[in-house]
Amino acid sequence: MAASERSSVPVTIRLLNGVAHVTLDRPPLNVLDIDTLRELNRALRECDASSIRVLVLSSALPRAFSAGVDVADHVASRVDVMLTEVRENARLLLNLKPLTVAAIHGSTLGGGAEIALLCDIVIAADDTVLGFPEIKLAAFPPVAAAWLPERCAWPLAMRLLLGETIDARAAEHAGLVSQVVEKARLAQTADGVATELAAHSAVALRGLTRATRGQRAPAVLQRLDAAIATYKAAVAPSRDADEGIRAFLDKRAPAWSHH
Repeated sequence: MAASERSSVPVTIRLLNGVAHVTLDRPPLNVLDIDTLRELNRALRECDASSIRVLVLSSALPRAFSAGVDVADHVASRVDVMLTEVRENARLLLNLKPLTVAAIHGSTLGGGAEIALLCDIVIAADDTVLGFPEIKLAAFPPVAAAWLPERCAWPLAMRLLLGETIDARAAEHAGLVSQVVEKARLAQTADGVATELAAHSAVALRGLTRATRGQRAPAVLQRLDAAIATYKAAVAPSRDADEGIRAFLDKRAPAWSHH
């Protein structure tokens, strides 16, 4: 299938024996524009079923799980719609009935890293690079701001939120990633883990997801709403936010304001 054809269906679902495989397929780097976020959220809602025990989220592309939310969708005219879809994505991943597994590789950045780290289990290929580059655009990632302190130690959370990237082994050492495998074995490993987990009682798995991330979801979403409110009030309308987007799209260094 040609890339142009693939890009018209950015998210696909495959169901097999109680496992749902949701695959991002928007060449070349799974940049998450508003339409792709909507499609991902639609797929997640479709998989929020008692018949599905495990959901595996992965990428069909060789270079990236996802390079993050489209910079063009951060402009003032689109930012509210984009943040609505981002918030809904976090709500879904925090409340889904199935156990969630992210199989990540290559560039796993910004909104892509947020999606992966909201999953219960994260399996990373050895070429994975995790990070949140938003600060370089005079922005910050609201989901990561709300969720990272749940997932790792505060000093690492701040390093990541301030734009530092880490590799798969460092992410595993920090507890952000469950295991690291050779890239060639990523899909096979994720399938094996999902099959093994799906052999457990569906009743017990649903109870476990409710008792763990389901219990944490209200507080995390409250923090996320506060982070989004701050972003909308203080960051999105600023001259620096506009300059960061323009500089990125123009491929030049930004000129920040002095206050």
